[in-house]
Amino acid sequence: MFVLWLTGTRAVAEPLILMSENSALYRLVAEEIRRSAKLPLALYSTENIPSQERLDQGLNIAIGARACEQLLQHSGQADLICTLVPRSTFESLSTLYDSGQRRISAVYLDQPLQRQLRLARLLVPNAKSIGTMFGPFSNASMQMFDQASLREKLTPLSITLDEADNPIERLTPLIQQSDVFLALPDRALFNRSTAKWLLYITLQQKVPVIGFSKTYVEAGALAAVYSTPAQIGQQTGELLRELDLSQPLPPPTYPKYYNVSSNPIVARTLELPEPDDQALYRQLEGGSK
Repeated sequence: MFVLWLTGTRAVAEPLILMSENSALYRLVAEEIRRSAKLPLALYSTENIPSQERLDQGLNIAIGARACEQLLQHSGQADLICTLVPRSTFESLSTLYDSGQRRISAVYLDQPLQRQLRLARLLVPNAKSIGTMFGPFSNASMQMFDQASLREKLTPLSITLDEADNPIERLTPLIQQSDVFLALPDRALFNRSTAKWLLYITLQQKVPVIGFSKTYVEAGALAAVYSTPAQIGQQTGELLRELDLSQPLPPPTYPKYYNVSSNPIVARTLELPEPDDQALYRQLEGGSK
């Protein structure tokens, strides 16, 4: 028997969470959703998928790309929220699988371009140009990158790489033309080798890199703005708590909770002022300039 929860004027089965795998990271996100939502939740993983009947009850929440894909492939009509997924992944999956018969939304893992570019501008105020590289999954963001760069008064420069390209040959001339470089996540592109060469060439050319994770900053990027899995879970739970299923689902959204991390050793190597992470965060939030 299903537990019922009230939303708007409807009583439906308790929301169902499907994790991409039954690991500590996904359980952490699920627990943050449960804590913030303050609602009973049914928890499953892709190794233990519930029945078709259960998937058609109430609201489904997918944690991660694999769970999102499996629930989008399901032909039911239950509302679906995907969380902890990059925007490009969600858009490609929804284009591939969504039949338009149900309502879907998402809480993205990656940051809005404007937030990343604003960080670049704060760290390198005299920069005139910004470079980036796109891959198969991030290529659709090229126009957004161009427009967001111009809003920060930065000339956008970019190339599109695939796995057959030589990253040194393609990246070196782009980096030489760039005052700052933005690394965008692309699961097909950002293997360990490409990331290593990007950091090597940018440090050699003394071009600061804005990364997309704390790990990337530790590896040699100047700074990054990123959200933790717990922060994504908190935001998803808050969305769920405020949800009224008698109304349309809210549109997909970027993280509202995030952190700034910088690498002081890289800043000194590039002869830049040592960043103050807290001050940068306040400036990104619209505080003192």
